[in-house]
Amino acid sequence: METTQKAAVTHSDDLSLYGLFSLFIKNWLTLCICGFSVAIIALVWAVQQPNIYKAETVLMPITDDKGGLGALAGNLGGLASMAGIGMGDSGNDNTKLAMQLIKSRAFIAEFIETNNLLVPIMAAENWDIKSNTLTLNEKLYDVKSNRWIRNYKAPQKQTPSMLEAHGMFLKMLTVEVEPKTKFVKIAIEFYSPEMAADWLIKFVEQLNNTIRQIDIDEANRSIEYLEKLIATSQVSGLQAVFSSLMEEQIKSKMLAEVRTDYVFKVVDPAIAPEQKSKPQRALIIIIAGFLGGILGLVIILYRSGKQSYLARSIR
Repeated sequence: METTQKAAVTHSDDLSLYGLFSLFIKNWLTLCICGFSVAIIALVWAVQQPNIYKAETVLMPITDDKGGLGALAGNLGGLASMAGIGMGDSGNDNTKLAMQLIKSRAFIAEFIETNNLLVPIMAAENWDIKSNTLTLNEKLYDVKSNRWIRNYKAPQKQTPSMLEAHGMFLKMLTVEVEPKTKFVKIAIEFYSPEMAADWLIKFVEQLNNTIRQIDIDEANRSIEYLEKLIATSQVSGLQAVFSSLMEEQIKSKMLAEVRTDYVFKVVDPAIAPEQKSKPQRALIIIIAGFLGGILGLVIILYRSGKQSYLARSIR
């Protein structure tokens, strides 16, 4: 009877906070070994990871009405709609369209093809800071023969598709919109800081040029259509209206052709970063050491529970 009471008291002490604290103090060596072991493994892994650099740019959306189209739409909106001429809030529409294009498959595929970025996006694995050159994965791309040699499974092909490149590029691309100012921050992360900055500059330029070309094409179609209406209309009043509409379309086209920053004005241009953004090796080691300590606690509790169970079984 007395032995049973002592065992109950001992078991109660083991479950108390003081009992747990004493247990961990007695097994401090296990905690240290687990924590340091996992931290060392994380250190070895983190050192082997390549540095990633982030180039950033800040853009301001341009939302004007392109030379008075909005004002004209207030007076002649009904006739413009009947003629099939869009005269709404084109600035805001262009900004919304640009935000959708930024991550679209067609736009990114065109950007990759135009700048010949398929190889660095899909095959690069590091950057040599001394020679300022990319290190390509030899299992994916043969530099000597300039051809892809990767292993693949159907429906994939040996040469990566633009769909694959689109997915990889999205992992490098970050787009953020400031809720109050509506400013847009775009960032590209890559092994080479110079290439990241250069890609980002070209990315913004192509985005502006793409929207510009869409508006120019639309203005050309509108002008051509209005010319036909003027030629076929027998009412002098309608001819004057159509002429005013055509004049505004010509102004819109002219502004599109001469304006450099068409949809987004660059507030803070992209430059090559000097400090890496990833990996955060110190944070990785600290978290790994913490997780190793937790593993040590689990091991200690498991051993203690097993010993208590065996002791009760013997009694």
